[in-house]
Amino acid sequence: MGEPRPVRVLTIGPAPLSADSRGGMATVLTLMQAHPDPRVTIRVVPTYADHGLVRRTLLGLRGMLVASALILAGRVDVLHVHLAHGGSVARKSLPLAAARLRGTATVVHEHSYDFAGWFDRLPAWGRALVRRGVAADVWLVLATHHVTEFGRRLHMDEERIRVLHNPVVLPRPAARHAVPGAHDVVRAVSLGRLGHRKGSYDVVAAVAQLPSDVRGRLGVVLAGDGEVDEVRAVVARAGVSDVVEVRGWQGPAERDDLVRRSDVFLLPSYEEGLPMAMLEAMAQGLAPIVSPVGGIPNVVGDGVEGLLVEPGDVDALAVALRRLVDDPALRQRVAAAARSRAEHFDVDHWYDDLTELWISLDRAARRSRG
Repeated sequence: MGEPRPVRVLTIGPAPLSADSRGGMATVLTLMQAHPDPRVTIRVVPTYADHGLVRRTLLGLRGMLVASALILAGRVDVLHVHLAHGGSVARKSLPLAAARLRGTATVVHEHSYDFAGWFDRLPAWGRALVRRGVAADVWLVLATHHVTEFGRRLHMDEERIRVLHNPVVLPRPAARHAVPGAHDVVRAVSLGRLGHRKGSYDVVAAVAQLPSDVRGRLGVVLAGDGEVDEVRAVVARAGVSDVVEVRGWQGPAERDDLVRRSDVFLLPSYEEGLPMAMLEAMAQGLAPIVSPVGGIPNVVGDGVEGLLVEPGDVDALAVALRRLVDDPALRQRVAAAARSRAEHFDVDHWYDDLTELWISLDRAARRSRG
């Protein structure tokens, strides 16, 4: 008797990482596409990319139809859906319905920073449609408090909701730039979509509060897409252009080089899931200054793996920046703890967890179909 064939996993969500597909969810899907275990095969059908409205809509419709056709044709053993909120729910409902009709195992992998807020704003009939549309065998969430949050709203047994933290590819040991001393420039970086939600304007305001001698030992780079021109204008008005540089979106090579040359990671967000950029920065040995939102408190302890500041608290953000500029020993201690903590999110462990989940779901679905 030959070897059993691999479990065929169909994953749908944003297109893999490219100039037209950015952000944490695309990063996660790209890592999933590269799953190395021969016991599973991964097929990606994209349903979203950063195109104009017409192309984006056509891609979504095509993805929904192709995924549903593959499922109904019996060419899928496990459907793994990457979900945000809003239009993402609509795009995933048809393939999930096809999977339920076929008896195919289903996983919803939730990445949204505000699914609960979006869901609560829906009318009663809209909430009922969402509960039906996203019903699945297993839900994967990014933080422990999401288990109760989603279970209550979706009327779902919490035993079917599991925490799966985002993964990080641990860098090989490499020589970083020399650790700055007390009078050298400390480099801080923020990566992602620039704007209010990510705390970009708060970073500028916090830098403006710092005494001139501290600003003279600090360099900040805000890199990403979104409100790039608006943030640049605020930097100019605040008179901190000599400290804060605003860059556009960085490609993988430029981003990695920027992180390797930095000492502090900044993400004072108002809302988050579990930011991939933070995990990647921690893996590179940067000291995080972040907000205790989403899944971040499950990863970063205040004063241990990073410094936590409440969203919108510009004074506290300025204090945190000054502490890490003035105290090299604290910065190095936090950075080392962050690097150690990042090892718990090694992508190899993540791959093992996914393989076990997919194989077990496929077996259960086969037994159910008889």
